[in-house]
Amino acid sequence: MAGTRSDSEVEHRPDGPRGRQTPARRGDLVWTGGALVAAAAVFVLVRGALIDDAYITLSYARTLAEHLHWGLTPFHTANSATSPLNVLLLGAATAALRGPVLALGVVFVLLTGGQMWIALRLARLLDLPRTFAALAVALVLFSPLMLSSVGMEMTLAVTLLLALTAAAAAGRPVAFGAVGGLLVLTRIDLAVFVLVLAVAVPAVRRRLLPAAGTALAVVAPWYVFSWIALGALVPDTLVIKTLGSNAWDDWFFRNGALLYLDRYPTATVLTAVPALLGALAVVAYPLARAWRSPAFRGLGPVIALGAGGIAHFAAYCLLAPPPFHWYYAPSTAACSIVLAAVVCAPLRTADPAAGPARLLRWALPAVPLLLLVADAGFAATRGLPWNQAVITTNWALPAQYAAIGQDLRGRDLVVASPGEIGSLAFFCRCDIVDVFADRGALAPLIDERQDEAGSVMRLLLQLNFANRGDVGPAATPDAFLFYSDGPPPPQDGWSVWSYWLGRGSFRLETR
Repeated sequence: MAGTRSDSEVEHRPDGPRGRQTPARRGDLVWTGGALVAAAAVFVLVRGALIDDAYITLSYARTLAEHLHWGLTPFHTANSATSPLNVLLLGAATAALRGPVLALGVVFVLLTGGQMWIALRLARLLDLPRTFAALAVALVLFSPLMLSSVGMEMTLAVTLLLALTAAAAAGRPVAFGAVGGLLVLTRIDLAVFVLVLAVAVPAVRRRLLPAAGTALAVVAPWYVFSWIALGALVPDTLVIKTLGSNAWDDWFFRNGALLYLDRYPTATVLTAVPALLGALAVVAYPLARAWRSPAFRGLGPVIALGAGGIAHFAAYCLLAPPPFHWYYAPSTAACSIVLAAVVCAPLRTADPAAGPARLLRWALPAVPLLLLVADAGFAATRGLPWNQAVITTNWALPAQYAAIGQDLRGRDLVVASPGEIGSLAFFCRCDIVDVFADRGALAPLIDERQDEAGSVMRLLLQLNFANRGDVGPAATPDAFLFYSDGPPPPQDGWSVWSYWLGRGSFRLETR
């Protein structure tokens, strides 16, 4: 009847009579509160185990907050922050909270709460139980890979991927374009997800023009600024990470999982199993025509998210960068969310009859629940709190890097980094240089990358660096940090250890 609302519409209104919250909204707040508490506990667990690249981001955020300067240190302008949006977000939080690590913790917790809120919205759009939201967020939050990537842009990326899927499911092309633009500002390679969902979801595909126009309006200001002020459209890590693959011998993204399986078998298996099960569901969904079944009908947007994860994985295999572990996070997170949706979808069908089908329907969510129990048990066995990530390629413990950095503070030296710079730069607050911090040092690598590229890639690189101009010579170091697997010297030497390289040492040699 015209002018009336269904029971479900009344239930999901933001406020009931006299401004009181409805049971549905109160339930969402409870579940979101639980996610906030869980995220806070996770951050306490991993706060002392942030990887070196996370400290690169924190150094950028602190430099931006304290000096309104874009660089790893205040001494040089740089463009090596892979995620401009993550730096801007953490920089704003650092300026407000006066501490980059505290800012990271607050942002991490709030983003995880946002994931739960958006996942609950997505559950309503797809007629899924709230269990889906809880499992989706938990599978991502407690994944050993994600726990080893806190401080990177992956928590922001997962939040936006959920928002992108919800916008597609709601048939809102403008919101889809806005979130898609934010994803590209988070990491340019995440455009793969935007393209896959735009093509796969009819509600967006039919209105591509407003979606694309909104996305362009969101990304254009930053990329224009970056191209003019920073001398490149995309971050310089495009060159740094590509040429850095030489240091990994025969290991690339496509076979890197085998390397991690050998070095960190339990963490790798616990990360891979939910992702592989979700990827299998993505492939099986169209082959089995699962959309015809009442149990799985309407899961198209989530399946498209998983397809985006598979496409992202395939694109990285073709590009063949080094196998940095956080590169696997977008695809594993997306496919893990698919697993949560697939195991929860049969719960929405009312079937009071007993039998194997009913038992299977209620047994399916037990699979991710068992995985979560395994994740929690594994995390607890690594010591509480952690002193290093359970998947890491760093050469020293974060606390050891902090000690070295603090020893270097106040020496008034220009120090050449040993190859890992994030933690050292963060704790020493000194003029430490390499290609991540000093664009002058990067210039020869840019020329090398252009010389070895094919005709199409060379043209793209020339366009990217068209405004590079004269960045000046590289800084001349007064001292050099070196890593070796032997004992440290008696002066200006530090013993270190890590899961990745075992025992080693750093030494400082001055001119």
